[in-house]
Amino acid sequence: MGMAWSRQQGDAARAAAREHTRRCRERRRLMREVVRARRQLAASHAGYLGSLGLVASALTHFALGEPLPVSDHTPPAVLVHRPVPAPSTPPPLLRSIQPVQQDGAAAAEPPPAAARTESGVVGGEDLRVAVRHRSLAEVAAGLEEYFLRASAAGDPVSKLLEANSAEYSGVPSSFFGVLCCISSSSSPSVSHDRIDSMHDRIGKRHSSTLQQLMVWEKKLYKEVKARERLQIHHDKKLTALRDQEYSRKVNVDIQKLKGAWDRARAQLATASEAAHASSAAISELRDTHLARQVLGLCHATRDMWKAMRQHHEAQGLIAQQLRGLSGRTSMDATTEIQHGATRALEAAMSAWCAALGHLAKHQRDYVAALHGWLKLTLAPTDGAPASPVAAELAAFVDRWRQALDGVHCAEVLKSIKNFAGATHALYAHQGDELRAARRVAQCTRELDRKSRMLRQVEKSHYDSYAPAGFALWNRGRHWMDHDMRQVHHAHNEVVQRKEEIDACRRKLEGEMKRHAMAIDATRSSAVAGVQRTLPAVFQAMATFSASLATALDAVCRHGSDVH
Repeated sequence: MGMAWSRQQGDAARAAAREHTRRCRERRRLMREVVRARRQLAASHAGYLGSLGLVASALTHFALGEPLPVSDHTPPAVLVHRPVPAPSTPPPLLRSIQPVQQDGAAAAEPPPAAARTESGVVGGEDLRVAVRHRSLAEVAAGLEEYFLRASAAGDPVSKLLEANSAEYSGVPSSFFGVLCCISSSSSPSVSHDRIDSMHDRIGKRHSSTLQQLMVWEKKLYKEVKARERLQIHHDKKLTALRDQEYSRKVNVDIQKLKGAWDRARAQLATASEAAHASSAAISELRDTHLARQVLGLCHATRDMWKAMRQHHEAQGLIAQQLRGLSGRTSMDATTEIQHGATRALEAAMSAWCAALGHLAKHQRDYVAALHGWLKLTLAPTDGAPASPVAAELAAFVDRWRQALDGVHCAEVLKSIKNFAGATHALYAHQGDELRAARRVAQCTRELDRKSRMLRQVEKSHYDSYAPAGFALWNRGRHWMDHDMRQVHHAHNEVVQRKEEIDACRRKLEGEMKRHAMAIDATRSSAVAGVQRTLPAVFQAMATFSASLATALDAVCRHGSDVH
Protein backbone atom coordinates (compact mmCIF):
# COMPACT_ATOMS: atom_id res chain seq x y z
CA MET A 1 0.00 0.00 0.00
CA GLY A 2 2.80 2.42 0.88
CA MET A 3 4.55 1.67 -2.40
CA ALA A 4 1.39 2.34 -4.43
CA TRP A 5 0.70 5.55 -2.51
CA SER A 6 4.27 6.73 -3.15
CA ARG A 7 3.91 6.14 -6.88
CA GLN A 8 0.59 7.96 -6.97
CA GLN A 9 2.17 10.87 -5.18
CA GLY A 10 5.03 10.93 -7.69
CA ASP A 11 2.59 10.83 -10.62
CA ALA A 12 0.70 13.77 -9.15
CA ALA A 13 3.90 15.76 -8.69
CA ARG A 14 4.98 15.09 -12.26
CA ALA A 15 1.51 16.04 -13.58
CA ALA A 16 1.66 19.29 -11.58
CA ALA A 17 5.14 20.00 -12.96
CA ARG A 18 3.93 19.43 -16.52
CA GLU A 19 0.95 21.76 -15.92
CA HIS A 20 3.26 24.44 -14.52
CA THR A 21 5.52 24.12 -17.54
CA ARG A 22 2.56 24.40 -19.91
CA ARG A 23 1.22 27.44 -18.09
CA CYS A 24 4.62 29.14 -18.10
CA ARG A 25 5.02 28.44 -21.81
CA GLU A 26 1.64 30.11 -22.43
CA ARG A 27 2.55 33.00 -20.14
CA ARG A 28 5.76 33.55 -22.07
CA ARG A 29 3.85 33.52 -25.38
CA LEU A 30 1.23 35.96 -24.11
CA MET A 31 3.82 38.36 -22.70
CA ARG A 32 5.63 38.30 -26.03
CA GLU A 33 2.27 39.12 -27.62
CA VAL A 34 1.72 41.97 -25.13
CA VAL A 35 5.11 43.48 -26.00
CA ARG A 36 4.37 43.23 -29.73
CA ALA A 37 0.84 44.61 -29.29
CA ARG A 38 2.11 47.58 -27.27
CA ARG A 39 4.52 48.49 -30.06
CA GLN A 40 1.77 48.22 -32.63
CA LEU A 41 -0.59 50.23 -30.44
CA ALA A 42 2.01 52.96 -30.00
CA ALA A 43 2.61 53.08 -33.76
CA SER A 44 -1.09 53.08 -34.63
CA HIS A 45 -1.80 55.75 -31.97
CA ALA A 46 0.90 58.01 -33.41
CA GLY A 47 -0.38 57.27 -36.91
CA TYR A 48 -3.94 58.18 -35.93
CA LEU A 49 -2.93 61.50 -34.39
CA GLY A 50 -0.83 62.21 -37.47
CA SER A 51 -3.77 61.41 -39.74
CA LEU A 52 -5.86 64.05 -37.95
CA GLY A 53 -3.30 66.73 -38.79
CA LEU A 54 -3.04 65.41 -42.34
CA VAL A 55 -6.81 65.64 -42.85
CA ALA A 56 -6.86 69.16 -41.36
CA SER A 57 -4.16 70.39 -43.73
CA ALA A 58 -5.64 68.65 -46.78
CA LEU A 59 -9.13 69.98 -46.05
CA THR A 60 -7.84 73.52 -45.68
CA HIS A 61 -5.87 73.39 -48.95
CA PHE A 62 -8.89 71.92 -50.71
CA ALA A 63 -11.24 74.63 -49.41
CA LEU A 64 -8.89 77.45 -50.40
CA GLY A 65 -9.21 76.36 -54.02
CA GLU A 66 -13.01 76.11 -53.89
CA PRO A 67 -14.47 79.67 -53.73
CA LEU A 68 -17.85 78.57 -52.36
CA PRO A 69 -19.68 81.14 -50.20
CA VAL A 70 -21.99 80.44 -47.27
CA SER A 71 -25.34 82.21 -47.31
CA ASP A 72 -25.75 85.11 -44.90
CA HIS A 73 -29.04 83.58 -43.78
CA THR A 74 -27.28 80.50 -42.38
CA PRO A 75 -27.51 80.49 -38.55
CA PRO A 76 -24.19 80.66 -36.68
CA ALA A 77 -22.70 77.71 -34.88
CA VAL A 78 -22.99 77.97 -31.09
CA LEU A 79 -19.95 76.25 -29.60
CA VAL A 80 -19.93 75.21 -25.94
CA HIS A 81 -16.53 75.15 -24.24
CA ARG A 82 -16.76 73.06 -21.09
CA PRO A 83 -14.23 72.95 -18.24
CA VAL A 84 -11.92 70.00 -17.77
CA PRO A 85 -13.83 67.14 -16.04
CA ALA A 86 -12.61 65.96 -12.67
CA PRO A 87 -10.72 62.64 -12.75
CA SER A 88 -12.48 59.57 -11.44
CA THR A 89 -11.40 57.67 -8.32
CA PRO A 90 -9.58 54.35 -8.85
CA PRO A 91 -10.91 51.13 -7.29
CA PRO A 92 -10.22 50.82 -3.54
CA LEU A 93 -7.90 47.82 -3.87
CA LEU A 94 -5.80 49.80 -6.33
CA ARG A 95 -5.89 53.04 -4.41
CA SER A 96 -2.24 52.60 -3.48
CA ILE A 97 -1.32 52.73 -7.14
CA GLN A 98 -3.37 55.80 -8.00
CA PRO A 99 -2.60 56.61 -11.65
CA VAL A 100 -1.27 59.97 -12.59
CA GLN A 101 -4.28 61.71 -14.09
CA GLN A 102 -3.71 63.09 -17.56
CA ASP A 103 -5.55 66.15 -18.72
CA GLY A 104 -6.53 64.86 -22.10
CA ALA A 105 -8.98 67.72 -22.56
CA ALA A 106 -7.24 71.02 -22.15
CA ALA A 107 -9.26 74.05 -21.19
CA ALA A 108 -11.01 75.13 -24.35
CA GLU A 109 -10.02 78.51 -25.68
CA PRO A 110 -12.28 80.64 -27.82
CA PRO A 111 -11.48 80.25 -31.52
CA PRO A 112 -9.47 83.06 -33.13
CA ALA A 113 -11.30 86.08 -34.41
CA ALA A 114 -9.82 85.89 -37.91
CA ALA A 115 -12.36 85.30 -40.67
CA ARG A 116 -15.24 85.02 -38.18
CA THR A 117 -17.76 86.99 -36.22
CA GLU A 118 -18.17 85.91 -32.60
CA SER A 119 -20.23 86.74 -29.58
CA GLY A 120 -19.57 85.01 -26.28
CA VAL A 121 -21.77 84.68 -23.26
CA VAL A 122 -20.93 82.87 -20.07
CA GLY A 123 -23.70 80.70 -18.71
CA GLY A 124 -22.79 79.00 -15.45
CA GLU A 125 -19.43 77.33 -15.95
CA ASP A 126 -19.77 76.82 -19.71
CA LEU A 127 -18.58 79.33 -22.27
CA ARG A 128 -20.86 79.63 -25.30
CA VAL A 129 -19.42 81.16 -28.43
CA ALA A 130 -21.44 81.96 -31.55
CA VAL A 131 -19.29 81.52 -34.65
CA ARG A 132 -20.29 82.48 -38.19
CA HIS A 133 -18.33 81.40 -41.25
CA ARG A 134 -18.88 83.04 -44.63
CA SER A 135 -17.17 80.61 -46.99
CA LEU A 136 -16.01 77.03 -47.30
CA ALA A 137 -12.45 78.20 -46.61
CA GLU A 138 -13.50 79.70 -43.26
CA VAL A 139 -15.44 76.56 -42.33
CA ALA A 140 -12.36 74.46 -43.15
CA ALA A 141 -10.20 76.76 -41.00
CA GLY A 142 -12.56 76.20 -38.07
CA LEU A 143 -12.52 72.45 -38.61
CA GLU A 144 -8.72 72.47 -38.84
CA GLU A 145 -8.46 74.16 -35.45
CA TYR A 146 -10.45 71.39 -33.75
CA PHE A 147 -8.60 68.70 -35.67
CA LEU A 148 -5.39 70.03 -34.16
CA ARG A 149 -6.98 70.16 -30.71
CA ALA A 150 -8.14 66.56 -31.07
CA SER A 151 -4.64 65.55 -32.10
CA ALA A 152 -3.16 67.35 -29.10
CA ALA A 153 -5.63 65.57 -26.80
CA GLY A 154 -3.81 62.32 -27.55
CA ASP A 155 -0.41 63.58 -26.39
CA PRO A 156 -0.71 62.18 -22.82
CA VAL A 157 -1.45 58.71 -24.23
CA SER A 158 1.45 59.13 -26.65
CA LYS A 159 3.70 59.85 -23.69
CA LEU A 160 2.56 56.75 -21.82
CA LEU A 161 2.91 54.56 -24.90
CA GLU A 162 6.16 56.28 -25.88
CA ALA A 163 4.64 56.69 -29.33
CA ASN A 164 6.94 59.62 -30.14
CA SER A 165 10.13 58.09 -28.79
CA ALA A 166 12.65 56.08 -30.76
CA GLU A 167 14.69 55.60 -27.62
CA TYR A 168 12.95 52.43 -26.50
CA SER A 169 13.87 50.60 -29.70
CA GLY A 170 17.27 49.77 -28.21
CA VAL A 171 15.88 48.42 -24.95
CA PRO A 172 15.01 44.87 -26.05
CA SER A 173 18.56 44.03 -27.09
CA SER A 174 19.85 45.13 -23.67
CA PHE A 175 17.34 42.94 -21.85
CA PHE A 176 17.90 40.00 -24.13
CA GLY A 177 21.63 40.42 -23.58
CA VAL A 178 21.03 40.05 -19.85
CA LEU A 179 18.79 37.07 -20.49
CA CYS A 180 21.43 35.30 -22.57
CA CYS A 181 23.91 35.69 -19.75
CA ILE A 182 21.58 34.03 -17.24
CA SER A 183 21.59 30.26 -17.28
CA SER A 184 18.99 28.10 -15.70
CA SER A 185 21.53 26.74 -13.24
CA SER A 186 22.78 30.12 -12.04
CA SER A 187 22.07 31.37 -8.57
CA PRO A 188 18.64 33.03 -8.36
CA SER A 189 19.94 35.88 -6.22
CA VAL A 190 22.71 36.67 -8.72
CA SER A 191 20.35 36.66 -11.73
CA HIS A 192 17.77 38.68 -9.78
CA ASP A 193 20.35 41.34 -8.95
CA ARG A 194 21.54 41.58 -12.55
CA ILE A 195 18.06 42.15 -13.92
CA ASP A 196 17.24 44.61 -11.12
CA SER A 197 20.33 46.61 -12.01
CA MET A 198 19.17 46.72 -15.62
CA HIS A 199 15.78 47.91 -14.40
CA ASP A 200 17.36 50.73 -12.43
CA ARG A 201 19.29 51.91 -15.49
CA ILE A 202 16.33 51.82 -17.89
CA GLY A 203 13.66 53.27 -15.63
CA LYS A 204 10.00 52.59 -15.10
CA ARG A 205 8.54 53.21 -18.55
CA HIS A 206 5.71 50.97 -19.68
CA SER A 207 7.80 49.51 -22.48
CA SER A 208 10.69 48.73 -20.13
CA THR A 209 8.30 47.14 -17.62
CA LEU A 210 6.91 44.85 -20.30
CA GLN A 211 10.40 44.03 -21.53
CA GLN A 212 11.45 43.15 -17.99
CA LEU A 213 8.39 40.95 -17.57
CA MET A 214 9.20 39.18 -20.82
CA VAL A 215 12.76 38.59 -19.62
CA TRP A 216 11.50 37.17 -16.33
CA GLU A 217 8.90 35.03 -18.12
CA LYS A 218 11.60 33.56 -20.34
CA LYS A 219 13.77 32.90 -17.32
CA LEU A 220 10.84 31.44 -15.37
CA TYR A 221 9.95 29.11 -18.23
CA LYS A 222 13.51 27.80 -18.39
CA GLU A 223 13.58 27.29 -14.64
CA VAL A 224 10.21 25.55 -14.50
CA LYS A 225 11.15 23.35 -17.43
CA ALA A 226 14.41 22.46 -15.67
CA ARG A 227 12.47 21.81 -12.47
CA GLU A 228 10.18 19.44 -14.38
CA ARG A 229 13.19 17.47 -15.58
CA LEU A 230 14.64 17.46 -12.08
CA GLN A 231 11.26 16.35 -10.71
CA ILE A 232 11.30 13.34 -13.03
CA HIS A 233 14.92 12.60 -12.06
CA HIS A 234 14.05 12.97 -8.38
CA ASP A 235 11.07 10.67 -8.68
CA LYS A 236 13.17 8.02 -10.37
CA LYS A 237 15.73 8.14 -7.60
CA LEU A 238 13.02 8.07 -4.97
CA THR A 239 11.30 5.14 -6.66
CA ALA A 240 14.57 3.22 -6.83
CA LEU A 241 15.18 3.88 -3.13
CA ARG A 242 11.64 2.82 -2.16
CA ASP A 243 11.90 -0.31 -4.31
CA GLN A 244 15.11 -1.27 -2.55
CA GLU A 245 13.63 -0.60 0.87
CA TYR A 246 10.62 -2.74 -0.02
CA SER A 247 12.42 -5.60 -1.78
CA ARG A 248 15.74 -5.52 0.17
CA LYS A 249 17.74 -6.82 -2.76
CA VAL A 250 21.21 -8.21 -2.08
CA ASN A 251 24.32 -6.54 -3.51
CA VAL A 252 22.58 -3.10 -3.73
CA ASP A 253 24.11 -0.23 -1.78
CA ILE A 254 21.15 1.54 -0.18
CA GLN A 255 23.38 4.36 1.05
CA LYS A 256 24.37 5.10 -2.53
CA LEU A 257 20.71 5.26 -3.51
CA LYS A 258 20.01 7.56 -0.58
CA GLY A 259 22.92 9.80 -1.60
CA ALA A 260 21.63 10.01 -5.19
CA TRP A 261 18.16 10.83 -3.93
CA ASP A 262 19.54 13.53 -1.57
CA ARG A 263 21.41 15.17 -4.48
CA ALA A 264 18.30 15.04 -6.68
CA ARG A 265 16.23 16.51 -3.86
CA ALA A 266 18.77 19.32 -3.36
CA GLN A 267 18.82 20.11 -7.07
CA LEU A 268 15.02 20.14 -7.14
CA ALA A 269 14.92 22.46 -4.14
CA THR A 270 17.41 24.82 -5.81
CA ALA A 271 15.35 24.84 -9.03
CA SER A 272 12.17 25.49 -7.04
CA GLU A 273 13.88 28.32 -5.20
CA ALA A 274 14.96 29.87 -8.52
CA ALA A 275 11.44 29.53 -9.96
CA HIS A 276 10.00 31.02 -6.78
CA ALA A 277 12.38 34.01 -7.01
CA SER A 278 11.46 34.63 -10.65
CA SER A 279 7.76 34.30 -9.89
CA ALA A 280 8.11 36.75 -6.99
CA ALA A 281 9.93 39.24 -9.22
CA ILE A 282 7.16 39.00 -11.81
CA SER A 283 4.52 39.53 -9.13
CA GLU A 284 6.35 42.56 -7.79
CA LEU A 285 6.61 44.14 -11.24
CA ARG A 286 2.97 43.34 -11.96
CA ASP A 287 1.58 44.67 -8.67
CA THR A 288 3.59 47.89 -8.60
CA HIS A 289 4.83 49.26 -11.91
CA LEU A 290 2.58 47.42 -14.39
CA ALA A 291 -0.63 48.02 -12.41
CA ARG A 292 0.09 51.74 -12.11
CA GLN A 293 0.96 52.03 -15.80
CA VAL A 294 -2.10 50.09 -16.98
CA LEU A 295 -4.44 52.17 -14.84
CA GLY A 296 -2.80 55.38 -16.01
CA LEU A 297 -3.08 54.29 -19.64
CA CYS A 298 -6.77 53.45 -19.34
CA HIS A 299 -7.56 56.72 -17.55
CA ALA A 300 -5.57 58.73 -20.09
CA THR A 301 -7.31 56.95 -22.95
CA ARG A 302 -10.69 57.74 -21.41
CA ASP A 303 -9.74 61.41 -21.02
CA MET A 304 -8.49 61.51 -24.60
CA TRP A 305 -11.78 60.27 -26.02
CA LYS A 306 -13.72 62.62 -23.75
CA ALA A 307 -11.76 65.53 -25.19
CA MET A 308 -12.11 64.22 -28.72
CA ARG A 309 -15.85 63.95 -28.21
CA GLN A 310 -16.00 67.68 -27.40
CA HIS A 311 -13.82 68.61 -30.35
CA HIS A 312 -15.74 66.46 -32.84
CA GLU A 313 -19.04 67.79 -31.51
CA ALA A 314 -17.75 71.32 -32.15
CA GLN A 315 -16.74 70.26 -35.65
CA GLY A 316 -20.22 68.86 -36.20
CA LEU A 317 -21.76 72.20 -35.21
CA ILE A 318 -19.38 74.09 -37.49
CA ALA A 319 -20.09 71.71 -40.37
CA GLN A 320 -23.82 72.40 -40.05
CA GLN A 321 -23.15 75.78 -41.65
CA LEU A 322 -22.33 73.94 -44.84
CA ARG A 323 -26.08 73.69 -45.37
CA GLY A 324 -25.90 77.31 -46.57
CA LEU A 325 -23.13 76.56 -49.05
CA SER A 326 -23.82 77.73 -52.62
CA GLY A 327 -21.90 77.02 -55.81
CA ARG A 328 -24.10 79.02 -58.23
CA THR A 329 -22.33 82.30 -57.58
CA SER A 330 -18.92 80.96 -58.60
CA MET A 331 -18.00 79.77 -62.08
CA ASP A 332 -14.23 79.84 -61.65
CA ALA A 333 -12.55 77.07 -63.55
CA THR A 334 -10.70 74.29 -61.75
CA THR A 335 -6.92 74.48 -61.86
CA GLU A 336 -4.39 71.70 -61.76
CA ILE A 337 -3.49 72.78 -58.22
CA GLN A 338 -7.10 72.37 -57.10
CA HIS A 339 -7.23 69.00 -58.83
CA GLY A 340 -4.18 67.87 -56.88
CA ALA A 341 -5.63 69.24 -53.62
CA THR A 342 -8.78 67.17 -54.15
CA ARG A 343 -6.68 64.09 -54.71
CA ALA A 344 -4.68 64.84 -51.56
CA LEU A 345 -7.91 65.22 -49.55
CA GLU A 346 -9.16 61.85 -50.76
CA ALA A 347 -5.85 60.23 -49.81
CA ALA A 348 -5.91 61.94 -46.38
CA MET A 349 -9.45 60.72 -45.66
CA SER A 350 -8.50 57.17 -46.68
CA ALA A 351 -5.44 57.36 -44.42
CA TRP A 352 -7.62 58.59 -41.52
CA CYS A 353 -10.04 55.72 -42.07
CA ALA A 354 -7.24 53.15 -42.11
CA ALA A 355 -5.53 54.70 -39.06
CA LEU A 356 -8.74 54.58 -37.01
CA GLY A 357 -9.29 50.93 -37.92
CA HIS A 358 -5.72 50.05 -36.97
CA LEU A 359 -5.97 51.94 -33.68
CA ALA A 360 -9.17 50.12 -32.68
CA LYS A 361 -7.73 46.72 -33.65
CA HIS A 362 -4.37 47.15 -31.93
CA GLN A 363 -5.96 48.48 -28.76
CA ARG A 364 -8.18 45.40 -28.57
CA ASP A 365 -5.20 43.13 -29.29
CA TYR A 366 -3.12 44.77 -26.56
CA VAL A 367 -5.82 44.60 -23.88
CA ALA A 368 -6.81 41.02 -24.82
CA ALA A 369 -3.21 39.77 -24.65
CA LEU A 370 -2.62 41.59 -21.36
CA HIS A 371 -5.79 40.12 -19.87
CA GLY A 372 -4.82 36.61 -20.94
CA TRP A 373 -1.41 36.95 -19.29
CA LEU A 374 -2.86 38.40 -16.09
CA LYS A 375 -5.33 35.53 -15.78
CA LEU A 376 -2.51 33.01 -15.93
CA THR A 377 -0.48 34.88 -13.32
CA LEU A 378 -3.35 34.52 -10.84
CA ALA A 379 -2.25 30.90 -10.42
CA PRO A 380 1.50 31.33 -9.68
CA THR A 381 3.93 28.50 -10.24
CA ASP A 382 5.09 28.39 -6.62
CA GLY A 383 1.59 27.67 -5.29
CA ALA A 384 1.31 30.95 -3.35
CA PRO A 385 -2.05 32.73 -3.57
CA ALA A 386 -2.35 35.74 -5.88
CA SER A 387 -2.29 39.19 -4.32
CA PRO A 388 -5.50 41.26 -4.10
CA VAL A 389 -3.94 43.81 -6.45
CA ALA A 390 -3.35 41.11 -9.07
CA ALA A 391 -6.94 39.87 -8.90
CA GLU A 392 -8.34 43.40 -9.05
CA LEU A 393 -6.00 44.33 -11.90
CA ALA A 394 -7.05 41.28 -13.91
CA ALA A 395 -10.72 42.16 -13.33
CA PHE A 396 -10.02 45.76 -14.33
CA VAL A 397 -8.35 44.75 -17.60
CA ASP A 398 -11.16 42.27 -18.28
CA ARG A 399 -13.71 45.10 -17.98
CA TRP A 400 -11.51 47.18 -20.28
CA ARG A 401 -11.49 44.34 -22.82
CA GLN A 402 -15.26 43.96 -22.68
CA ALA A 403 -15.73 47.72 -23.06
CA LEU A 404 -13.60 47.77 -26.21
CA ASP A 405 -15.43 44.76 -27.63
CA GLY A 406 -18.76 46.53 -27.07
CA VAL A 407 -17.85 49.71 -29.00
CA HIS A 408 -17.51 49.43 -32.77
CA CYS A 409 -16.22 51.96 -35.26
CA ALA A 410 -17.99 50.55 -38.34
CA GLU A 411 -20.32 53.56 -38.68
CA VAL A 412 -17.43 56.00 -38.40
CA LEU A 413 -15.42 54.16 -41.02
CA LYS A 414 -18.47 54.10 -43.29
CA SER A 415 -18.97 57.86 -42.92
CA ILE A 416 -15.32 58.60 -43.66
CA LYS A 417 -15.41 56.30 -46.69
CA ASN A 418 -18.55 58.05 -47.92
CA PHE A 419 -16.81 61.42 -47.84
CA ALA A 420 -13.73 59.92 -49.48
CA GLY A 421 -16.04 58.52 -52.18
CA ALA A 422 -17.67 61.93 -52.69
CA THR A 423 -14.20 63.46 -52.94
CA HIS A 424 -13.23 60.85 -55.52
CA ALA A 425 -16.37 61.68 -57.55
CA LEU A 426 -15.45 65.39 -57.38
CA TYR A 427 -11.93 64.50 -58.51
CA ALA A 428 -13.44 62.75 -61.55
CA HIS A 429 -15.64 65.80 -62.34
CA GLN A 430 -12.62 68.05 -62.07
CA GLY A 431 -10.76 65.76 -64.44
CA ASP A 432 -13.59 66.05 -66.97
CA GLU A 433 -13.58 69.83 -66.56
CA LEU A 434 -9.81 70.04 -67.10
CA ARG A 435 -10.07 67.91 -70.22
CA ALA A 436 -12.85 70.19 -71.49
CA ALA A 437 -10.64 73.20 -70.73
CA ARG A 438 -7.80 71.65 -72.70
CA ARG A 439 -10.14 71.11 -75.65
CA VAL A 440 -11.22 74.76 -75.45
CA ALA A 441 -7.60 75.85 -75.42
CA GLN A 442 -6.83 73.60 -78.38
CA CYS A 443 -9.79 74.98 -80.38
CA THR A 444 -8.74 78.54 -79.49
CA ARG A 445 -5.22 77.91 -80.77
CA GLU A 446 -6.64 76.33 -83.94
CA LEU A 447 -8.91 79.34 -84.51
CA ASP A 448 -6.00 81.73 -84.05
CA ARG A 449 -3.90 79.74 -86.53
CA LYS A 450 -6.63 79.70 -89.15
CA SER A 451 -7.28 83.43 -88.64
CA ARG A 452 -3.61 84.18 -89.30
CA MET A 453 -3.68 82.05 -92.43
CA LEU A 454 -6.82 83.89 -93.64
CA ARG A 455 -5.12 87.23 -93.24
CA GLN A 456 -2.17 85.97 -95.25
CA VAL A 457 -4.47 84.68 -98.02
CA GLU A 458 -6.43 87.95 -98.09
CA LYS A 459 -3.20 89.90 -98.36
CA SER A 460 -1.98 87.79 -101.29
CA HIS A 461 -5.46 88.08 -102.90
CA TYR A 462 -5.27 91.88 -102.66
CA ASP A 463 -1.74 91.93 -104.05
CA SER A 464 -2.74 89.74 -106.99
CA TYR A 465 -5.98 91.63 -107.69
CA ALA A 466 -4.68 95.22 -107.67
CA PRO A 467 -1.94 94.91 -110.41
CA ALA A 468 -4.28 92.91 -112.59
CA GLY A 469 -6.95 95.61 -112.46
CA PHE A 470 -4.54 98.39 -113.52
CA ALA A 471 -2.81 96.41 -116.22
CA LEU A 472 -5.85 94.94 -118.04
CA TRP A 473 -5.91 97.70 -120.68
CA ASN A 474 -2.19 97.58 -121.34
CA ARG A 475 -1.91 93.83 -121.91
CA GLY A 476 -3.35 91.37 -124.43
CA ARG A 477 -6.40 89.17 -124.20
CA HIS A 478 -4.39 86.08 -123.25
CA TRP A 479 -2.75 87.76 -120.29
CA MET A 480 -6.00 89.26 -119.15
CA ASP A 481 -7.66 85.81 -118.91
CA HIS A 482 -4.68 84.45 -117.00
CA ASP A 483 -4.82 87.26 -114.46
CA MET A 484 -8.52 86.85 -114.02
CA ARG A 485 -8.08 83.16 -113.25
CA GLN A 486 -5.53 84.04 -110.55
CA VAL A 487 -7.91 86.50 -109.01
CA HIS A 488 -10.72 83.95 -109.06
CA HIS A 489 -8.50 81.28 -107.46
CA ALA A 490 -7.41 83.65 -104.68
CA HIS A 491 -11.02 84.61 -104.06
CA ASN A 492 -12.04 80.94 -103.75
CA GLU A 493 -9.23 80.30 -101.28
CA VAL A 494 -10.37 83.23 -99.15
CA VAL A 495 -13.94 81.89 -99.12
CA GLN A 496 -12.68 78.41 -98.16
CA ARG A 497 -10.57 79.79 -95.33
CA LYS A 498 -13.54 81.78 -93.99
CA GLU A 499 -15.70 78.64 -94.01
CA GLU A 500 -13.03 76.76 -92.07
CA ILE A 501 -12.86 79.59 -89.56
CA ASP A 502 -16.63 79.57 -89.16
CA ALA A 503 -16.58 75.81 -88.53
CA CYS A 504 -13.73 76.19 -86.05
CA ARG A 505 -15.58 79.02 -84.30
CA ARG A 506 -18.72 76.88 -83.99
CA LYS A 507 -16.64 74.04 -82.59
CA LEU A 508 -15.05 76.42 -80.09
CA GLU A 509 -18.44 77.68 -79.00
CA GLY A 510 -19.61 74.09 -78.49
CA GLU A 511 -16.51 73.24 -76.44
CA MET A 512 -16.95 76.40 -74.38
CA LYS A 513 -20.54 75.41 -73.61
CA ARG A 514 -19.41 71.93 -72.60
CA HIS A 515 -16.67 73.48 -70.47
CA ALA A 516 -19.22 75.72 -68.75
CA MET A 517 -21.43 72.69 -68.12
CA ALA A 518 -18.42 70.82 -66.70
CA ILE A 519 -17.67 73.75 -64.38
CA ASP A 520 -21.28 73.77 -63.21
CA ALA A 521 -21.16 69.99 -62.66
CA THR A 522 -17.94 70.36 -60.66
CA ARG A 523 -19.41 73.09 -58.46
CA SER A 524 -22.58 71.09 -57.94
CA SER A 525 -20.57 67.97 -57.08
CA ALA A 526 -18.41 69.92 -54.63
CA VAL A 527 -21.40 71.47 -52.87
CA ALA A 528 -23.46 68.27 -52.80
CA GLY A 529 -20.55 66.10 -51.66
CA VAL A 530 -19.48 68.45 -48.87
CA GLN A 531 -23.03 69.16 -47.67
CA ARG A 532 -24.15 65.53 -47.75
CA THR A 533 -21.17 63.63 -46.37
CA LEU A 534 -18.82 65.91 -44.38
CA PRO A 535 -21.16 66.77 -41.46
CA ALA A 536 -22.00 63.06 -41.11
CA VAL A 537 -18.30 62.32 -40.54
CA PHE A 538 -18.12 64.54 -37.46
CA GLN A 539 -21.47 63.39 -36.15
CA ALA A 540 -20.32 59.76 -36.38
CA MET A 541 -16.96 60.61 -34.80
CA ALA A 542 -18.69 62.45 -31.93
CA THR A 543 -21.02 59.47 -31.36
CA PHE A 544 -18.15 56.97 -31.45
CA SER A 545 -15.98 59.09 -29.14
CA ALA A 546 -18.86 59.51 -26.70
CA SER A 547 -19.60 55.77 -26.67
CA LEU A 548 -15.97 54.86 -26.11
CA ALA A 549 -15.46 57.54 -23.46
CA THR A 550 -18.60 56.40 -21.62
CA ALA A 551 -17.54 52.75 -21.75
CA LEU A 552 -14.04 53.55 -20.47
CA ASP A 553 -15.45 55.82 -17.78
CA ALA A 554 -17.60 52.93 -16.56
CA VAL A 555 -14.47 50.76 -16.45
CA CYS A 556 -12.58 53.35 -14.40
CA ARG A 557 -15.49 53.91 -12.00
CA HIS A 558 -16.62 50.29 -11.65
CA GLY A 559 -14.41 49.49 -8.68
CA SER A 560 -15.69 52.46 -6.69
CA ASP A 561 -19.29 51.49 -7.41
CA VAL A 562 -19.06 47.84 -6.39
CA HIS A 563 -17.02 48.17 -3.18
